[in-house]
Amino acid sequence: TYHHRGLTRADGDDFHSSIIVNHRSKYRDVQQVDELFQTLIKSLPHFERRKGVDHIFAFSDQGFVVNFTHTFPTWRDSIPHSIFLTTEAFTPGCGPSCFSPWKDIIVPGHTDQDRMRAIRASNLPSRERTLLFNFHGRMPANHAYYANNTVRGAIVAFAVFPDVSIGGFIEEYFEVMGKSHFCLIPVGTSSWTNHLYESFFAGCIPLILSDNFVLPFQGLIDWQSLSIRWPQSEVDFRLYAYIKELVDTKPSLIQEMKLRVDAAACWFDWYDFGTECSPYKGIMHDLEQRRQWMPDYLYPPDWGA
Repeated sequence: TYHHRGLTRADGDDFHSSIIVNHRSKYRDVQQVDELFQTLIKSLPHFERRKGVDHIFAFSDQGFVVNFTHTFPTWRDSIPHSIFLTTEAFTPGCGPSCFSPWKDIIVPGHTDQDRMRAIRASNLPSRERTLLFNFHGRMPANHAYYANNTVRGAIVAFAVFPDVSIGGFIEEYFEVMGKSHFCLIPVGTSSWTNHLYESFFAGCIPLILSDNFVLPFQGLIDWQSLSIRWPQSEVDFRLYAYIKELVDTKPSLIQEMKLRVDAAACWFDWYDFGTECSPYKGIMHDLEQRRQWMPDYLYPPDWGA
């Protein structure tokens, strides 16, 4: 039971939950999973009360699409008014029509507890950091899905600079993040990437290179004060020059941004259940906002004196 303003459980509230599992070698049987969703919706006793307006659906992985196949083809007909919790607003193969900022909520990606602790252990103070920025992960050179990713292809050019660390996967990745002032957050196979949330545990200021990345908890996190967004079309030497000048000439600003990153990391810690700063608190905050403008009904079958 959640005791939050506007979301306190009342008689008739539907707190049913179900997990849809439909994996076969990382691909889904589209027809089968659609039938599973349809069966689930028909089993919800209060769904028709408001045509699903007061129901929430959480979609894991890449929103509605996993490996570029639709998991719920008839969702537009079945749950068009419900609230969606998803990691991204611009889903491959669907575009902006899969996300409505008026009702849907962006949630952070998950970092497992052991990995999170290891990253935090490498988080150095600003004065001890020696790298301008870093990125290590999937690139056009090491993964076929990224062959046409121009942003990740462009950042490879920064590898020639001695105060930058760029490349594929490395064992000392956490240490590299922990001694970098900035972490590059480039667009991946879709607009979002979990590199963003991991950067917070490293105290590494996010440098976002994904034009369509919709950020979570915008009413709680002052993103402009603790990150930088840079246009995807301008990932070249100008970016390196800008960051170098910023680090060299404004160390106090860099330190302040780093401290804000540290303070905001709790919003992305899925293992923190008891504080005023956690992804659960962020989701409840956003749900409470949407509750204020939720209609009492859409088109009930009847009423009368």
